[in-house]
Amino acid sequence: MLIFDEFKVGRYEAQALDGCPDGYMQLSELGRPFTGGSWCGSSSGPAAYYSETSTVTVTVKLFASPQQPFQFRLRFRFVSRREAIVRFGSPASPLERGQVAPGTYCTRQFEECYRKPCRLQSPNYPGMYPRNVSCYWSLRQKVVPTCKHAMIAVRQEAAHKMHMKRSISVLGFNKTVRALRAWRDCTGERDHLIFYDGGSTNDPVLAKYCGGDWLPRVVSRGPEMLVAFHSSPFSIPLHSPPSQSPLRGFELDVDVIFADSDSLDYSHEALGCDFDVNATDPDGDDIWTGRGRRGSMISPRHSLPPNTTCTYKFRGYSGDLIWLNFISYSQRALLVGESAHVLLGNSSSSGGCATKLRIWDGNVLLEDKCDEPPRLCDHSALSNATRFTRPCTPPESYLSTGRSLVLQHHTEDGTALHPASFKLKYEFVDTRLGGDIWPAREPPGPCHRVFRKSHTGELISPRNVFLFGRGGANDLHCVYRLEAGPGERVRLVLNNASFGINSMCTTSTDPHSGRPICEYLPGARATELSVWELPWRDIRMPRACLCDNTTLNNKPMVFLSSSRTLELHYTAKEMNITEDYTDLYFHATFELVRMPECPRKQRLRGFGGDVHFTSPPVERLELLCSGIPWLVEARGNKSLFLLSWGAFLPLRPRLEEPSRCPTVNRVLVYSGRPPRLVRALCPAEPGARPLAVQVFSEEWWGGGPHDTQFRAPNFLVEWVGGEPGIAAFSWLEISRSKASLLQQLQVPVNTSDNDTELECPHKCPELDACINPSLWCDGKDHCPSGWDESESQCGSASRLLTSLPGATIAAAGAVAASLLLLLCLTAHRIRARRRRKLAKKKLLTGPRLLDPSLNS
Repeated sequence: MLIFDEFKVGRYEAQALDGCPDGYMQLSELGRPFTGGSWCGSSSGPAAYYSETSTVTVTVKLFASPQQPFQFRLRFRFVSRREAIVRFGSPASPLERGQVAPGTYCTRQFEECYRKPCRLQSPNYPGMYPRNVSCYWSLRQKVVPTCKHAMIAVRQEAAHKMHMKRSISVLGFNKTVRALRAWRDCTGERDHLIFYDGGSTNDPVLAKYCGGDWLPRVVSRGPEMLVAFHSSPFSIPLHSPPSQSPLRGFELDVDVIFADSDSLDYSHEALGCDFDVNATDPDGDDIWTGRGRRGSMISPRHSLPPNTTCTYKFRGYSGDLIWLNFISYSQRALLVGESAHVLLGNSSSSGGCATKLRIWDGNVLLEDKCDEPPRLCDHSALSNATRFTRPCTPPESYLSTGRSLVLQHHTEDGTALHPASFKLKYEFVDTRLGGDIWPAREPPGPCHRVFRKSHTGELISPRNVFLFGRGGANDLHCVYRLEAGPGERVRLVLNNASFGINSMCTTSTDPHSGRPICEYLPGARATELSVWELPWRDIRMPRACLCDNTTLNNKPMVFLSSSRTLELHYTAKEMNITEDYTDLYFHATFELVRMPECPRKQRLRGFGGDVHFTSPPVERLELLCSGIPWLVEARGNKSLFLLSWGAFLPLRPRLEEPSRCPTVNRVLVYSGRPPRLVRALCPAEPGARPLAVQVFSEEWWGGGPHDTQFRAPNFLVEWVGGEPGIAAFSWLEISRSKASLLQQLQVPVNTSDNDTELECPHKCPELDACINPSLWCDGKDHCPSGWDESESQCGSASRLLTSLPGATIAAAGAVAASLLLLLCLTAHRIRARRRRKLAKKKLLTGPRLLDPSLNS
């Protein structure tokens, strides 16, 4: 160890070819090549030189120059290896300094630095390093774990370990300043470090560093890095004015970084920086894990040489869109502390763009940023409540219009000494829905589709993230319509379904129809998969509802339509931002099977009629029409009346209550659009007056308009036959008389008015309703009491009296008296015979309409 207390030897001229024209001092060590470097100039203050070997030779040469003083003071000391812990480390934790290459002064080789603490030390560290020395430190990681990729990182954060000749002065700055010089600032007189991205000087240069109080991390692309150190031939030995810091050399820390070999954390090409991000098959199993369909990406973890452009090419499948969210973007001009500055001599930061970011959607430029961050989806500044309840919005992200997108990130100065980094999330958005476009005549939906061309196929829930909570949607409602052709029906198989993690709904069995229904807990959101049948284009009948994740665990659920059209609805309300197609989904298959259609028209309009049910069907016609309800519709401003026999049951009976109905058969009455169950009837034998039940359409009781679209009232009557039995219902198109209407509206009625103007002539008094005149005295009871066929309304004397003029009545009084008794007896016999025939007659298999011309 040599300690210089004072040094005055000649002059030092930095710009001269011979930097020490008047004299110099040279140091050489036994066993090490002579470097030829010289010390000269004037300096004072203690400075140390630690030899690498046990013998040091000091040579002083002075040329005639009386103008320059000649004086130096030198002390020496022998230091044992055990004492030199700064250079070698402690015995318990030694430092790895590499193996010296034979015939060189300081060239060393380092291997397997992930197992031991490797340090790159300037020659003769921690003291002054020699002049005119060139060191090459080869860093190599030979052993790389399977499926991993190794990268070498070199850095130094401690200011006291980064002392180089003519380091930039930090005087006058505050304590938070961290400064460095690099690239074109590294002129010939300056000592400098060069970092090569590989094992030779032919590899790209990552950084050229020539002073500062720290060294940012420099990372190689692969498992090799070459670091070269060059010192100038001449210098002042102790320090350089105005800095009073002695030259103590430098020490660099070495790390080994491992990344997944198939990751996008590093460039897979030795030259260039291109990344191909290809989507996996959207129909494969990776759709559930997200691998190959979405992920996160960071800028290369290794340093990039100057003037490098990294290109990321995203390619999806047909029907894919690319969605990019930048989570963070950093271009560090301020590195440590609020006042910290990076001084890059003659860098492009003084003019032009140090970094550029461009995003291409095909040939369209989506984004072009120069030293500015792109759109950021950074919610770190939001409150906790908002941060986790708000997804990325379109102004915070980028979405392509096609299946490909290109991202280009250019750095002019390299990223080693001018760090620029980003982190983003990408996703290939599958916009496929299958089937055909929803008919234009009906309200559209984002995932409404029609399947009418394929005889077999599958139904898959949407995988477009923008339809779910993670993509910003609140509610999801998808409709898949399956339309069969003439002479065909739809066979639907539900294979599996998921309704989220915390489903507060149970799939149970409806006590009346035996179909699956959804029962929600109070406050639960609606998340369900429902099956609907369309016996007519504007009428949907519920067939099943599933809402819990265990319903389809045991076996699939199969449905066979009664008509030509089925619909599958998937609904999810109030989704949170974590839910997507991996949480909410279903899968089903369908097949169109050959089966004759129902030849009977079961959509009725008219003045009235009768319908009979029997189970099991006794005729082929009944069998073909099984499962299709009867639809009764009123015309104009008329109302509907329905008469049947049996007992009304609770619409939603409690599970613990025993059934009051002796049969599982039911007559279910729906009303409105969409149909809503209004009555559940336990059927009894038709015609039993004590068991007669009545149903009026809702507006009959003054409920206001029929509905929001002012549609005519309707009844949808469904027969659920689970065991042998019969049932029937009759229906009437009714209206109110003027007097009844005024009374309902609470309008005072003038009793002096003519009664014929206020009352209708054909009125069922027990219903207080008017019926069509064609139903009066037609030989069949329409009023529940039979008033329309009573003797007082339809007797022979009544007909005769109303048909003869007044003069004839007076002349034929005697004849009328004798005929009256005969006609009454005859009418009574005919009516009794008719009732007996109706009681013995078998049940009808079709509608018996009183006005056939009005059937639809």
